[in-house]
Amino acid sequence: MEISEVSIQLATSNPQRLVDFYRNVVGLAPTEGMGDQSFQVGPAGVLFIVDHSEVSGPTAEPARAIIDLHITGIDAEQERLEAAGVKFLRRKGVEFWGGVISTFEDPDGNRIQLMEYRPELARPESEAVTA
Repeated sequence: MEISEVSIQLATSNPQRLVDFYRNVVGLAPTEGMGDQSFQVGPAGVLFIVDHSEVSGPTAEPARAIIDLHITGIDAEQERLEAAGVKFLRRKGVEFWGGVISTFEDPDGNRIQLMEYRPELARPESEAVTA
């Protein structure tokens, strides 16, 4: 199988609220030619916000599917998001493999993680420190 692109659909009963959040707060750019409810995530990914009749209210299991946004500059991005009112569930936790992870939720309760790989922080798993 050769995959050329990955797309994620976030179903909601309030698409405009999620579109506004991902556009104006998270700062995702729209995907050209795919409508105003789609956002580019990396060079080969698209996030679609869709209205769905079988979805209402916040997500029942926020950790079931988590969107990881691999970035550089996690410190500045987290500071920017916090200034915009985003509350983080996890703040720059360091994983044994050198990943720095901050987790927040969108208005529907979907979990999003900012992830930055810092190889200088890697250590054996037996020496892991949780944040």
